[in-house]
Amino acid sequence: MAFDDISDNGADEIRAEDEEVLHFYYNREERLKNAPQSVKDYYSGKFKLNKGFKVLVANKANRFVLIILIVCLVFVLFTTVLTSENTARIGNIDMQLSSFAFEDEIYVSLKINASDKKSGKKSEKKLTVPVEMNVVCYDADKQPSLLQKIEGVFTGDELFLRTKFSDYDILYVRADVAALGESRKLFASVQRK
Repeated sequence: MAFDDISDNGADEIRAEDEEVLHFYYNREERLKNAPQSVKDYYSGKFKLNKGFKVLVANKANRFVLIILIVCLVFVLFTTVLTSENTARIGNIDMQLSSFAFEDEIYVSLKINASDKKSGKKSEKKLTVPVEMNVVCYDADKQPSLLQKIEGVFTGDELFLRTKFSDYDILYVRADVAALGESRKLFASVQRK
């Protein structure tokens, strides 16, 4: 190989001694003759980008990504909308905690009713279940500020356990409910109007 050859324009050419100099000729028409239609359209100016929803279904990979996004969105909506911290179930006893502010008081209410898990209808059996609720109020610093214990007997009809607290900037309440040997924690933010 001849490394000492330097061309007139200053560029170094490395080639074997018996090898001819290669010349590269770029011819767009020749290259585009065998190109796919999308490339031909791009160079001719006819190429149009998909806009809007068509981008999401333009090819198989985009459709797959769209389906994954929809599944993730449905999962997030399902977990945030259908699961709430203010409802719980012990056996076939449904509970719902609510709290609101009125004047200088915070009112806390636990609604308890019986329902059949399978059909969603009210149960025909009369139950006698002691229910115990410990209510803890949390202030702006997320520190427990007030505590109260309430007891009641659930007989199968709708039961409300209610209490009130003086409002010392209480943001939310937690109720520890015990019935049928199990316990659940319910949270409810204080509704201010």
